[in-house]
Amino acid sequence: MLIKFLPQLLKHSSNPRFFSSLNFAVNSHEHRMAMLKRLKVEGDRVDRLSDLPINVKHQIQQNLLIDEAARMSVLSTVWRHVWPSIPELVFSAQFCQSMPLNTLIDIINTILSQHYGPIKTFFLNISSLPSLRHSVISEWMLFLSKNGVKDLTLHNTKNVPYKLPSFMYAIELERLYLSKCVCRLPGNFRGFHKLKFLKLNLVLVRHDETSILWMPNLLKLHFRSCQGLYHLKIYAPKLWYLNFYNIGPNTLNLDNFLDCRNLTTIIFESREHQSKVINLTNLLSCCPQVRNIHMDSSYLKSFASGTEVERLPTRLDYVKFVRSYIDFDDEDQVSSILRILTSTPNVKDLILDVWSSEIKGGMEEDVNHFEGPAYGTQEFNKLQKLKIAAFRGLKPELLFVRFILRSAPLLLKTILLVDESVDESQYLKISEELRGFPRASPKLEIRICNYCKNKPIWILLCLPSILILLLILSVIEALSAIHVAERDLIGFSQATYIWLKPKVQASSETDECAMLRSSNSKYLSSGNSESFTSHSCPSKALRSTFRISNDRDLAPWQMKL
Repeated sequence: MLIKFLPQLLKHSSNPRFFSSLNFAVNSHEHRMAMLKRLKVEGDRVDRLSDLPINVKHQIQQNLLIDEAARMSVLSTVWRHVWPSIPELVFSAQFCQSMPLNTLIDIINTILSQHYGPIKTFFLNISSLPSLRHSVISEWMLFLSKNGVKDLTLHNTKNVPYKLPSFMYAIELERLYLSKCVCRLPGNFRGFHKLKFLKLNLVLVRHDETSILWMPNLLKLHFRSCQGLYHLKIYAPKLWYLNFYNIGPNTLNLDNFLDCRNLTTIIFESREHQSKVINLTNLLSCCPQVRNIHMDSSYLKSFASGTEVERLPTRLDYVKFVRSYIDFDDEDQVSSILRILTSTPNVKDLILDVWSSEIKGGMEEDVNHFEGPAYGTQEFNKLQKLKIAAFRGLKPELLFVRFILRSAPLLLKTILLVDESVDESQYLKISEELRGFPRASPKLEIRICNYCKNKPIWILLCLPSILILLLILSVIEALSAIHVAERDLIGFSQATYIWLKPKVQASSETDECAMLRSSNSKYLSSGNSESFTSHSCPSKALRSTFRISNDRDLAPWQMKL
């Protein structure tokens, strides 16, 4: 065999690509044969799912409920050892409330006792556990402290809080979320050195005067309706995200933040609109690197001190984003938002959520905050986007929009999310007034949208025209389809029309060709014999089909194979 192909091998031996192609072919053939041999040996035992790495299997089970992940252990012997080593255990409220209390405790005890390997994440909803069984939770926490837990969540919605045991403060956690708990910090506490995320919801903190939350790696901090934080000192030099919810001046002292030079985002909210809130002036003065400010209308009042225009002690030159709830019927809040804008000359995005505790039916006060000499020459040279939600088109709101439009030369987009209580006539009135406002930016785009659906109103107004246009396009498409169908039908009828004049059927293939030549003698004499003779004589399998041509320049007979 080799001697037979030796001349070809010698002929291509000078080409360097020949041997590389030959080597690739040999290797591909060997790889193919090895795969076929493996499939032949293993047969039906090929299981690509079981061959996945252990971390991929853990990720598959982590995306399932804990009972569904446990059922996967019966699939095969390989998956039987995946479930006991899963590093994330989530006992949600749906799972804990779907069974009796004793059964729940037995199941969790069994899972923890059979588990081997570290438990990185542990989520437990303790709302279904009464206070008499909180000792079981402490036993589970002791087990977790010995298995390297990094992310711990204890969610409680009952009135009875859970008291954290003392050994929990020695756990090197990275994420901690506590809800409805009591924390009794030990004396001279310097814990949570590795903590990066801390969220406390309805937590009572008890501590000594010497206790301090020493968290050098903390990045995000959430306090929601907590108590006992006033005298607590917090050291978090890497903190960049701070969120307070329903925190009063008697609850937290912002002066106890020892170091927050890297703080860039602060969020202060109070949905209950409490009367006494924290004064943010001192905090913002100590954090010149703040870029994003979110605040509630109650916190917005903390900037109001009299009716005269006052600036913050420090200009916040790094602030790029400001969002706040505001009541335009409250003069203090309007003055405060103007003070913030004058103290943040580089702000680019301004988002306001309008709310009103009492909707004044048709009674609008003549508020004159924007016509004074202090704001007459004010300019926001970096503002690019203005968004107002729940816009009702009242006079104070329109005056504020007019003031921003004439004072922002680089403003590109203004979005007004109109409140659902505004009818169509008020829509038109708002749009007419906006057209007459002076604009400092030639590239300004104003959009009036619905607040609930967040859809542009022009879509709703032009909806009938859009439907009519779509109907016309569908009719045109249907007519074009009918025209194409008729054209194809005419062409098909012409192509399949058989000339019935030569009724004598040839007895053989030679007679058939002779009849064709005799019938086209006039066509052959015109000099087109080559085009005809180039076709072979029709056979019985492929009969010649004759059709009449409507073109006078073509011959009356034409053969189609």
